[in-house]
Amino acid sequence: MDRLYRDLVTQGSSPASIRQTHAIIRRFFNQAMKWGWTECNPALLASPPKVATPTVVAPTVEQLIKILEEAKAVHPQWEAFFTLAALTGMRRGELCALHWDDCGDRGIKVIKSLIYTPADGTREAPTKTHQGCYVALDELGRSVVEGQKEQLRQAAKSLRVDLVANPYLFYSSPDGSLPVHPDSPSKLFRRIADNFGLKELHLHSLRHFAATQLVAAGMDIRTVSGRLGHADASVTLKVYSHVLEAKNQGAAAIMGALLGSTIRARVQSRE
Repeated sequence: MDRLYRDLVTQGSSPASIRQTHAIIRRFFNQAMKWGWTECNPALLASPPKVATPTVVAPTVEQLIKILEEAKAVHPQWEAFFTLAALTGMRRGELCALHWDDCGDRGIKVIKSLIYTPADGTREAPTKTHQGCYVALDELGRSVVEGQKEQLRQAAKSLRVDLVANPYLFYSSPDGSLPVHPDSPSKLFRRIADNFGLKELHLHSLRHFAATQLVAAGMDIRTVSGRLGHADASVTLKVYSHVLEAKNQGAAAIMGALLGSTIRARVQSRE
């Protein structure tokens, strides 16, 4: 296995891709053990390459406002898409898969994702972690959702078509039966970001924006993890540890300011 992994590295495979291969082999041997085909799992002794934690880049509030204004100029639907992405931290496919019934008075049920493959086209599939989550919305988030519904109602009315029973929130047909293509918001965000010279940003940066803003504001990691739909809070800790480090430095400053004056006064009195 180690020889296989070295060969894959030589052939240009990424560490992440090789670790996926390793995970499949490990699961294969686990199943073989259950069936009594082998007494051990040799994959547990193999050493796939480590995957470096990618640097998280998120837009500032000022950069986000500029991006939203540019998106609105293209079409109000894209402003709504990017706004909801920044507010909730939802993944691209999860936003594209939203139907009206997924959006309640107080929040959104995230239970599926829209994916694209050349063979099958666009289709709904389970979320990345194969588990759902619930994302609460405030007044702004609810207004974005209601604005999208009203926009579709008006489009259907002007074209004299009937809405389907449960339309897509982000649509590419006036009756709401077709979702936007998952690649469309990514390409538009890329174009807008490039126009502003923000080449380090991409659509997924809006997910990072939501997470980093919440962590920096003091929201507990478990709540942030739940909103992001992470399978485990440790994933959130790993990805956004740099934000926690900044808060750690801030905590040191607070404690220093709290005790510093008293300790210095005592030292001076002894002198």
